[in-house]
Amino acid sequence: MNLSKYLTVSLTTHTNSSTELIENTIASIRKNFLDIGGCKFVIYSDAKYSDKNYHSHLEKLNNIQNVLVHSRPDGLQNNWINGVLESETPFVLNCEHDWIFLREIDTKVLIQSMLDYDFINYVKFNLRDNHSAHKDNPGPKDACFWETYIEPEDRVKNQSLIKTNSIVGHPHIIRKEKIAKDWISIVNNKLPGVLGSVEVNLYDAYTLDINRMGFNEAHKIWGVYNYGSLEDLAIIKHTGNDFVRGKIV
Repeated sequence: MNLSKYLTVSLTTHTNSSTELIENTIASIRKNFLDIGGCKFVIYSDAKYSDKNYHSHLEKLNNIQNVLVHSRPDGLQNNWINGVLESETPFVLNCEHDWIFLREIDTKVLIQSMLDYDFINYVKFNLRDNHSAHKDNPGPKDACFWETYIEPEDRVKNQSLIKTNSIVGHPHIIRKEKIAKDWISIVNNKLPGVLGSVEVNLYDAYTLDINRMGFNEAHKIWGVYNYGSLEDLAIIKHTGNDFVRGKIV
């Protein structure tokens, strides 16, 4: 399999400061996603033209090797949408600028599974150990999108996946066709009283379907998963706060 025909890496960033954060993220993706080297990497920068560091920062981004840079001060929500809909591949790895991956991912096996099983639309890489995910560690209601369902998927061969009701902005691979046909009106919807982010809109719409038809029936329509098995440990680390404190690892 030539992965470049099937997968694009879309990275969003909204800072005009150092590029070290996003360079660490890119390096981590290249290291841990096996056979991803030939895939297109695209940065969507949300930095504002009026920022005094805009031009110097853009120049630094353009100096990153083998990466295409788009300057789009349209907001993270729009740039997430741009990254998916402008891709020339059926699947997109979405990742903000401040994540690293903790172990290797057999990218070809995952993408082949998404090709073989058209009900897999979204695969999230987990910040927490899979056996509990968010489920056993609740926090403030609006602090995150807590999982009340984490069930192994038994229909998929060769790739372990967990059915879930949680959609968040953590790094994930998504099926472009699902966004273009079914989810674009949801992610574009500006709901009163919320920020209108992709994750809020999708999570709320998915939750409404679960409440209306039950998790199993809603999941058949949505096809949302955590990567790996229930025995797998966390696979990503958020580096933004550590970077501010000078503790990038």
